Amino acid sequence: AGPDDTPPVSVLKPLKGLDAGIEINLLSLCRQEYPEFEILFGVGDPDDPAARLVDRLRAEFPDLPIRLVVVSPTCLNRKAGILQALAAEARHDVLVVGDSDVRVRPDYLRRVISPLSDPSVGLVTCLYRGLSPVTFTARLEALYMGTAFLPSVLVAREFLHMRFAMGATVALRKADLARIGGFAAVGDYLADDYHLGVRIADLGYRVHLSHYVTDIVLGPTTFREQWFREVRWAQCNRVSRPAEYPGLLLTFSTPFASLFLAASGFGPAGWAVLGSALALRWATAWLVSGWSGNQGVRRWILYLPLRDMLTALVWCVGAFGRRVVWRGERYVLVRGGRLASLPAKRPRLPSGRAAAIGQALIRKLDSALRRLYGIRPFNADRNNLLRLGLGRARRELILSDETRILPGMRVGELHLWNERLPVIPETGPDLGWALTFGRRTARSLRLLAEYVEGTPAFDSVRAFRGEASFLARFDDETAKVTLGRWGFDVVSHGSPRAVGKRFAFFWKTLYARGLMWAYNPASFKYGSLARKRLDELWISRRRLLSQYGDHRPFPTEAPSRRVVPPMEADPSPARRAGDGA
Repeated sequence: AGPDDTPPVSVLKPLKGLDAGIEINLLSLCRQEYPEFEILFGVGDPDDPAARLVDRLRAEFPDLPIRLVVVSPTCLNRKAGILQALAAEARHDVLVVGDSDVRVRPDYLRRVISPLSDPSVGLVTCLYRGLSPVTFTARLEALYMGTAFLPSVLVAREFLHMRFAMGATVALRKADLARIGGFAAVGDYLADDYHLGVRIADLGYRVHLSHYVTDIVLGPTTFREQWFREVRWAQCNRVSRPAEYPGLLLTFSTPFASLFLAASGFGPAGWAVLGSALALRWATAWLVSGWSGNQGVRRWILYLPLRDMLTALVWCVGAFGRRVVWRGERYVLVRGGRLASLPAKRPRLPSGRAAAIGQALIRKLDSALRRLYGIRPFNADRNNLLRLGLGRARRELILSDETRILPGMRVGELHLWNERLPVIPETGPDLGWALTFGRRTARSLRLLAEYVEGTPAFDSVRAFRGEASFLARFDDETAKVTLGRWGFDVVSHGSPRAVGKRFAFFWKTLYARGLMWAYNPASFKYGSLARKRLDELWISRRRLLSQYGDHRPFPTEAPSRRVVPPMEADPSPARRAGDGA
């Protein structure tokens, strides 16, 4: 296109949460070398943290028209519902839509808009490549994007009369969008971008694949996240293009060569076929990555056989089933790729005599672990919800009142007194339950302060910690405000990455769920069972005594001749290894 083919553009960006690298992604969009454009950001919740990021962008780019639109989505596909509202607010006749995980270069708008100067082009879309994969699974996803998905799109473009779009970028005219009914026309589809391209093509226009390749920032994805995302894509492809889905079998050279090797009894012919398939696959991937400017993926090209086997497995699983989970919502795919919502899934807990025996066993185990780790009651008051032990700090941290905790330092270990927790009603945690829990928690902390002040064993303890497995069930900010009023700091740690620690984390989480079932089973209905982080509650001795005690001054140095009954002064390594109940 010529230098004058630069019509004013409205860029539409739906946002939800803070994806990996999102700030740099949005900054790259604001730094476009394009004469006139505006950016409209859409969120479904005014308290979404992405909204604060948009405020910072407006302050940094005061001359760039940036607007934030808070939308109450009316479509099952919430992204399409937000885009429908943004398109209604757009001031210009050319629209560019992109996902929040897309990072672009300064010539992005100029290059994706220029094909629209051809009247026969109704929509422009872009390929994408994986950028900044942190974890091994993210690298496998980058391999899939660059060496399996990208070539398959080029085949579709060359031989299958490409009629679909990809969500990384969609550029089209506002008038053409209105002719198909706007984004609301695809608001009940999972693959809204695919069907948007189909409907524009049905108007007689051509879907143009741009030479521009965008970057998708992957960040630290997990295998679980990647698996469900890829299976969802496969199911969506199956219901959207049922005639083409079986044709993907032709691309599974590595799995079929491996099957042939096994069928041939691992003979010379089988090894020759597998070696030829792998050589061809690696050569193709090397060339495609170079042509698409995706040389970074070559660092992981040795993993390509594993990636190909995983792709074939995803295809097999995607060939069956219609239920998908997307952004925490559960849907069922119906004919043509439409979505139908499903009610929230509630866990079915066992009941009857067998369940009663299981709960009794868990309570026995709970009692045994408390004795093993030295977790004891410190006050017999029937409203006291806490038990207490002694342990060692695992990492360095500084609390909000400047109390510094060093690794190995003695700390108090707080544990909930499971038998005394207020039972959550079957209808869910209501105001009465919350008030009861709050009153008993405050009283428990007053009793704790009284005990700590009068027990020499705790004169050298500078802080107390407990694990809050329940915290993930509440809104983070609300929980932190409530806990802050009680004097607690919330310290969150991601799930461990080391295999041994992840194994221990898994069993520890499973045990916590067992305690919930044994003592307060209704909590299963109103909280998430997926624990992806460790939330610790810390309260310093200084704050505990000032807020709940008799304001006795905190000693600058621990007395040297104090003994530690009834708690152990130096827990054994075995007792420091876990947390008990």
